[in-house]
Amino acid sequence: MRQFQEHTVATVLAEPRRVDAGSQVASPESSPSRDVLVVGAGLGGLAAAVRLAARGYRVRVLERHATPGGRCGLWESEGFRFDTGPTLLLMTDYLRTVFTDAGRNLEDYLDLRQLDPNYRVYYADGTSLDVTSRINRMLEGVERIEPGVGPRFLRFLAETAKLYTIGLAAFVDRNVHRRRDFFNVKNGLLLLRARAMERLQKMVGRYFKSERLQQAFSFQSLYLGLSPYESPAIYSLLPYTEVAGGLYFPMGGMHAIPRALTRLAEELGVEFEFNTEVSALERDGSRVSGVVLADGRRREADIVLVNADLPYAYESLLGEPYQGIDRFDFSCSAFLMYLGVEGEYPDLPHHNLIVPGDLRRACDDIFERHQVPADPAFYICNPSKTDPSLAPEGTENIYILVPVPSQDPARPIDWAVEGPRLEAEMLARLEAFGLTDLRRRLITSRTFTPADFQVQLSATRGEAFGLAHGIDQVGYFRPHNRHAECTNLFFVGQSTHPGCGVPMVLISSRLVVERIVAEQGVAA
Repeated sequence: MRQFQEHTVATVLAEPRRVDAGSQVASPESSPSRDVLVVGAGLGGLAAAVRLAARGYRVRVLERHATPGGRCGLWESEGFRFDTGPTLLLMTDYLRTVFTDAGRNLEDYLDLRQLDPNYRVYYADGTSLDVTSRINRMLEGVERIEPGVGPRFLRFLAETAKLYTIGLAAFVDRNVHRRRDFFNVKNGLLLLRARAMERLQKMVGRYFKSERLQQAFSFQSLYLGLSPYESPAIYSLLPYTEVAGGLYFPMGGMHAIPRALTRLAEELGVEFEFNTEVSALERDGSRVSGVVLADGRRREADIVLVNADLPYAYESLLGEPYQGIDRFDFSCSAFLMYLGVEGEYPDLPHHNLIVPGDLRRACDDIFERHQVPADPAFYICNPSKTDPSLAPEGTENIYILVPVPSQDPARPIDWAVEGPRLEAEMLARLEAFGLTDLRRRLITSRTFTPADFQVQLSATRGEAFGLAHGIDQVGYFRPHNRHAECTNLFFVGQSTHPGCGVPMVLISSRLVVERIVAEQGVAA
């Protein structure tokens, strides 16, 4: 990852750099199983396919849609190209190592551009803050909001750098499928150092008196589907990664990433079958012998790797209950809007966060009262600001995300009714925010609701970020990347360890491949 651009603070805030050890896994002497079926061409499935093929496995990927990407999808309309999934790209070393594991250079497949600012935070009182990797500018910005806060801001970054190191090394960047991997004296001490039992809001409150700065450096937990007021303090590492490493954008849109991984996989001999839906996994005692397709055909394999929402994999593909589904907390969901607009909004950066007057109430509406907030926080992405090719000349490509509750079976929201209401409300809010004449300038539009997450992406509760990432649902407590009884059935993606987000899913791909190699042998 990048070092800070301002050398005056580089020695204080030097970002820890990790060397990926994925290709250094020791393997047993047993005879390897070579044929692997990957169910789902999301980022996790694609990255795992690349890594397995690079190790000599014969890999076939089955994808029910016509294109790769899964949640990192693409919607095209009237000359506009919209990313339908993740829009934030950080911790790019984890993307780079997928290519280096295969003996390739990322730059030969992707053109990554660093953003500046990373994003702009807008507050209800009309003020704003540019969050940037340029420390001098960051200091100027936080000082405008809270005079004298500069030294405390630097101490905050130094503290979160420590949490970053502890969190990745001890709990994220390694397999924890055995109890002793997690429950030991060393990890207990690390959990204490990582402030696992402390609330994020309390932690940031020690450094910032201003509520606006507290919000700017805690809202990132919404990336994990958690309320910033209830999430563990260790997630303060998220704003650190943004400031230390910066945010990036792949030219061509986020969908350029699965396209690049697919190209690399094909170069390594991976075979793809698109428009091919898997309807069932065939279990034979302690193993899975293969899969049954929706048209009745079968595909056999020595190893099956599923890149799908885990409850869906268990209940719909294996035909067995997902143990603990009523115990797990699911992340929140999102209401998405894709807007192709005539003209441009010159003052709107690539990433924008709009904070309501009462963020706590908005979060409690989502996570406690299970209702759409009356005054929501929302996010605006303007990717055509960085890559004009994503929209016709003289237009812009606008993406809106509003955090909303996932679908609680006891308190369902009828999105056939709520969706059009919220769409109309958000269009009015966006115009009031500064996107003047938005409704008149619309060329094309589309919405995506929690109900769509359920139907189109097989999300069990319509959640946007998989299982929630509370301290009791991470590490050993998160679903493991191999079936407890089927020794050749593995899982990859946001539902398993370490969690959601592009970097975490890429880590998941490496960890599951390490486990496959360790347990099934190295293909030669």
